[in-house]
Amino acid sequence: MRLVVAAAATVIQLLIAGAASACTIAQPKGEVILSIDGMIKDCNEGLSVHLDRALVDALPRKQVKTENPWDDGPVVYEGVLLRDLMKFAKADGTTATVSALNDYRADIPLADMDKYDVILADKRGGVALPVRDKGPFFVVFPFTDFPELASEARYAQSVWQVNRITVK
Repeated sequence: MRLVVAAAATVIQLLIAGAASACTIAQPKGEVILSIDGMIKDCNEGLSVHLDRALVDALPRKQVKTENPWDDGPVVYEGVLLRDLMKFAKADGTTATVSALNDYRADIPLADMDKYDVILADKRGGVALPVRDKGPFFVVFPFTDFPELASEARYAQSVWQVNRITVK
């Protein structure tokens, strides 16, 4: 029995090592502020993608000017398109569970990320979002450009204080 357990442990270690050696994303040098895991085909640590501020800032940026229930009037948000983030991690699923620092979670279909310019915003009005005010990341839908998005269901998907995305 011990031999079987030891052999199984060795196989698991080899699988993890093999997966980790296939990683092509640069290692974070600073504090990790966002993790992506689940059904992804690229990584930089184990079977996950860990991003620090420099890695996030190196990704293509997008601005979305929109109104939402949490701000007065239209506001310009800036961040990374969620579809670009999913391509970066080589997501191979259909849904992303976006999680906040307080463990609030919402599922967003990857198809919706392809259809709309949904961003993972880290700036509002050119200023970094502090953790006390929806930072480090806030899921922002282009509500003004697509009025059909202005619904309770979409507002519930507008997760703030995002720190993890799990692809399913």
